[in-house]
Amino acid sequence: MISTDRSVFDTNSAVLARLVEQAGLVSELHVVVFTPRGEKFKKFHGAEHLIIHPTSSAGRWAYLPDAFRLARSIIAHHGNREKWLITTQDPFETGALGYLIAKTLHVPLHLQIHTDPWSEAWQHERIMNRARFAVMGFLLQHTSGVRVVSKRVEESVLRSGVPKECVTRVPIFTDVRKWKETTPTFDLHASYRMFDKIVLSIGRLQPEKNFHGLIRAFARVKKVRDDTMLLIVGSGPLRERLLLLASSLGLSGSVIVLPWARDVVSYYKTCDLYVQPSLYEGWGLAVAEAMAAGAPVLMTDVGVAGELVRDKETGIVIPVGDEGALADAMLEILADATLRTILSAAAAREVEQLPTHAETLAAYRASWVNAHHYGHKKTKK
Repeated sequence: MISTDRSVFDTNSAVLARLVEQAGLVSELHVVVFTPRGEKFKKFHGAEHLIIHPTSSAGRWAYLPDAFRLARSIIAHHGNREKWLITTQDPFETGALGYLIAKTLHVPLHLQIHTDPWSEAWQHERIMNRARFAVMGFLLQHTSGVRVVSKRVEESVLRSGVPKECVTRVPIFTDVRKWKETTPTFDLHASYRMFDKIVLSIGRLQPEKNFHGLIRAFARVKKVRDDTMLLIVGSGPLRERLLLLASSLGLSGSVIVLPWARDVVSYYKTCDLYVQPSLYEGWGLAVAEAMAAGAPVLMTDVGVAGELVRDKETGIVIPVGDEGALADAMLEILADATLRTILSAAAAREVEQLPTHAETLAAYRASWVNAHHYGHKKTKK
């Protein structure tokens, strides 16, 4: 596996925990991670079948060649190339590297797609993303397998010409039972007694989450319902800008931005409405969590929208970037207790259909096995 996620070197990280589980599905899982040199980045065994390899590169320019050499040496050392599969955490830089390794060593290539590269918002976010999209287009024609997280992305991959048997859709695992059955430790309404209604949004404070648009839409809500507050929970570089925007709109006392908390179940369970205003998503884990916890959901047409969240059935879906529609939908839901109850109940039933933990792991393995078989079948042809 080729990765850029250095949190794997944190022995308490969720990333390492997931890799330990995935390593149990195969004989060995070797993870090559782009890292600079340093004491905190050392090769180690994360579990019996898991070995983490840092590139320990002199600079960013050296990540790709160092990872290439490292991956080649790992496979050469263990021999029997027919047993190997290269999987990459994205279809861009790590995907290109995976392609070179796979091509050189004649082993199958498997791509993971966790975001939505077909989104116009994603493509226009950075100039580099357009180049990445072109790279992905090439790689999709030369991969033996693709794992995606949503139906939306799966359909885009299939339209790109990838054979159906090479594509596996595996939603990000949501512990539905945990979010449903955990008792909240606090009530937001008790903490913010001056407000009758509380709107919640959770996520990284990054541009694609569109919290700026949410705050501007909330300013319209506030003109109609002065008894409402907006609570944003998350960490990231935009925190001060979001607070400055709220202040400029006269919302300083009504828009609260709190740092990320590990235990967010109480937020989900005691808010009146959960909003996901993203410009693009691959899936939307917070949406699934909110649904499982019983919160009515309003989201833009990204990620799980149309799949898990169906408009006016299991939630409300609005066009991406439409702040007027976002404000109107918030007002509609907040004013109608019956609607909130209907949406919450339907959402709770919907998430019960999501794959279990065991089913998710089985799907991971199936995706790898299918790519391995398809890749060697192509090679023999």
